[in-house]
Amino acid sequence: MYQVYIDRPSSFDPDMVGEFKDYDKALECAEKEKAADPEISYTIEETNGCVNSYGEQITTVVKRG
Repeated sequence: MYQVYIDRPSSFDPDMVGEFKDYDKALECAEKEKAADPEISYTIEETNGCVNSYGEQITTVVKRG
Protein backbone atom coordinates (compact mmCIF):
# COMPACT_ATOMS: atom_id res chain seq x y z
CA MET A 1 0.00 0.00 0.00
CA TYR A 2 1.30 3.46 -0.89
CA GLN A 3 0.37 6.67 0.90
CA VAL A 4 0.74 10.11 -0.69
CA TYR A 5 1.38 13.13 1.53
CA ILE A 6 1.40 16.77 0.42
CA ASP A 7 3.45 19.33 2.35
CA ARG A 8 2.48 22.98 1.95
CA PRO A 9 4.82 25.80 3.01
CA SER A 10 2.07 27.33 5.19
CA SER A 11 1.35 24.08 7.06
CA PHE A 12 3.31 22.31 9.80
CA ASP A 13 2.02 18.79 9.16
CA PRO A 14 1.71 17.13 5.75
CA ASP A 15 -1.78 16.23 4.52
CA MET A 16 -2.54 12.71 3.32
CA VAL A 17 -4.01 12.87 -0.17
CA GLY A 18 -4.73 9.18 -0.60
CA GLU A 19 -3.77 5.51 -0.33
CA PHE A 20 -3.10 3.41 -3.40
CA LYS A 21 -2.30 -0.24 -4.07
CA ASP A 22 -0.36 0.63 -7.22
CA TYR A 23 2.79 2.78 -7.11
CA ASP A 24 2.09 4.25 -10.55
CA LYS A 25 -1.32 5.55 -9.40
CA ALA A 26 0.27 7.07 -6.29
CA LEU A 27 2.94 8.79 -8.37
CA GLU A 28 0.33 10.05 -10.82
CA CYS A 29 -1.70 11.57 -7.98
CA ALA A 30 1.37 13.22 -6.43
CA GLU A 31 2.54 14.68 -9.74
CA LYS A 32 -0.97 15.98 -10.47
CA GLU A 33 -1.01 17.82 -7.12
CA LYS A 34 2.48 19.20 -7.79
CA ALA A 35 1.43 20.45 -11.25
CA ALA A 36 -1.58 22.23 -9.73
CA ASP A 37 0.55 24.02 -7.10
CA PRO A 38 4.34 24.18 -7.70
CA GLU A 39 5.04 25.40 -4.14
CA ILE A 40 4.09 22.09 -2.54
CA SER A 41 6.25 19.03 -2.08
CA TYR A 42 5.10 15.44 -1.89
CA THR A 43 6.19 12.24 -0.21
CA ILE A 44 5.18 8.73 -1.21
CA GLU A 45 5.51 6.14 1.56
CA GLU A 46 5.12 2.37 1.31
CA THR A 47 3.44 0.46 4.14
CA ASN A 48 3.32 -3.27 4.68
CA GLY A 49 0.74 -3.42 7.47
CA CYS A 50 3.23 -3.95 10.31
CA VAL A 51 3.21 -1.76 13.40
CA ASN A 52 5.92 -0.95 15.93
CA SER A 53 5.68 -1.37 19.71
CA TYR A 54 3.87 1.99 19.98
CA GLY A 55 1.14 0.90 17.55
CA GLU A 56 2.36 3.22 14.80
CA GLN A 57 2.41 1.92 11.25
CA ILE A 58 5.89 1.24 9.86
CA THR A 59 6.50 3.10 6.59
CA THR A 60 9.33 3.43 4.10
CA VAL A 61 9.77 6.60 2.02
CA VAL A 62 9.76 5.64 -1.65
CA LYS A 63 9.96 9.05 -3.33
CA ARG A 64 10.00 12.75 -2.51
CA GLY A 65 9.35 15.51 -4.96
